[in-house]
Amino acid sequence: MPNGLFVGMVTLDLVYLSSKLPSNNEKIAASDYTISAGGPATNAAVTFGYLGNRATLLTVLGSHPITQLIRRDVERYGVTIADLDPNATNPPPVSSIIVTEDTGERAVISINAAKIQARADQIPPGIDAGVDLILIDGHQMMVSSAIAKRCC
Repeated sequence: MPNGLFVGMVTLDLVYLSSKLPSNNEKIAASDYTISAGGPATNAAVTFGYLGNRATLLTVLGSHPITQLIRRDVERYGVTIADLDPNATNPPPVSSIIVTEDTGERAVISINAAKIQARADQIPPGIDAGVDLILIDGHQMMVSSAIAKRCC
């Protein structure tokens, strides 16, 4: 079974389905919604795990109460989370996404991982042992650079 390491950002995604995007100063009601873990590395890890592979997500998650929603969502797809800062108490990045019903086009507002950067010395020892694939999403650059230098 292939073993993948996915390095980068995790978010809580609030996704709304709507007939249109709101105009300035307009409030609209969504026709449906979902809440899920998101972020480029997270989505890739979940897909890799869903396809029957071993996936480890190397990210900053922390211990804020919201992170439990993310953790449970990711773990139900068999993804292991390697938290670079498990004692962090600030909330994780949250994305609000509006998808239009007719076209599938979307609008996203989010904060990236710029405020929650980990250092290379926070990388767990042996995290890359036995890894067949590494995906770096560009949101944890100090960690990503160190992983790339060790592995490639």
